[in-house]
Amino acid sequence: MKTITLSAAVAVAASTLFAASAHAGAGANVNACINLPTKPMQAMTVQVTAGGAGTHCMNDTGKSTSFQVDNAGVTCATVGYVEAKASSTKGDTCATDSSNWPLSYKIVNTAFSGTTQSGWSGAGTRNSINLENPSKDTVVCGSDSLCNATSWNWNHGTQGPLYIIFQPQGQ
Repeated sequence: MKTITLSAAVAVAASTLFAASAHAGAGANVNACINLPTKPMQAMTVQVTAGGAGTHCMNDTGKSTSFQVDNAGVTCATVGYVEAKASSTKGDTCATDSSNWPLSYKIVNTAFSGTTQSGWSGAGTRNSINLENPSKDTVVCGSDSLCNATSWNWNHGTQGPLYIIFQPQGQ
């Protein structure tokens, strides 16, 4: 039977913890939202696609979902946890490549749809998301209150939340 000193156990635990967190990238719990200026005449179904073509260097890409919108203002649904990949493994170059994640929506039985590609990064104590080529008037906010930002920062080690808000009336 081998014995291990307390200081050796702490060193092993610390190196294991560091190894596990050294590869974690910027991550957040993401919500997809629709903002309507007026109440729709009837409930509308919004289909959201998380990830897909254009996804690059991401550990987690969330889950596609659908939700109902029947009021004016911002209505959201969670797409789950999304995280950039900040390390190179299995022959990839994610330690130096950009982390990109797309999100899109379509309102069923209407012509309304939109998309955004987002760039994710984490440096020092801050994580950031930047919407790239978003549909007109698409924003990213730290709450479900409408803002006017196309980029957002949050503290490293936290998980947001982030709200990507599409505005079909801007089309």
